[in-house]
Amino acid sequence: MIREADALARKQRFLLCRYAVILVTGSVGLIEAGAGSPVPIAVLIGLAILSNIYLGSISPFSFFDANMQAPILVIDTAMVSSILLLSRASQEFFLFFFFILIMAAKIENLVLLGIGALVIGFASLLFTDLDNGVLSPLLMRVPFLESTALFYGYVVLPERTGQMSELGGGKFSPRAVLPNGMRI
Repeated sequence: MIREADALARKQRFLLCRYAVILVTGSVGLIEAGAGSPVPIAVLIGLAILSNIYLGSISPFSFFDANMQAPILVIDTAMVSSILLLSRASQEFFLFFFFILIMAAKIENLVLLGIGALVIGFASLLFTDLDNGVLSPLLMRVPFLESTALFYGYVVLPERTGQMSELGGGKFSPRAVLPNGMRI
């Protein structure tokens, strides 16, 4: 039986991961929008933040039901895709975004998923032109892809498998163990 403290902690981690995705997606959208109007992107980000505030008031036990999680995932995916479309992101960026979504559905380890997302993020830079050097808005792709992978991985893995496996193959509850031993 799940204790209320465990359910509340898992819900708070979910909301924190979602805030990170909202922040990084908004940053990517606003930076890559360039000369376009930032108003639609700001409205979408504002709605996402308001929805996260509302989700914070829901009971932790009903929060992770499929009836609650499926619409959240669909709406978040649509929000991220809309922001990328509004900011006129390249086709390659969409390819890498959906590749991350597929990885989150297939890889059963958050550490490997995070490493894979970093590799894909840096590989995506090979397909771009870094005219502005280190200050290029394209460098926001790496944290965007990383936060997206961890958010979707955190949501999908426990629901699909019931547990996540460590690098050594052991099983534990829906928390990831980072290389330094810290649990998230």
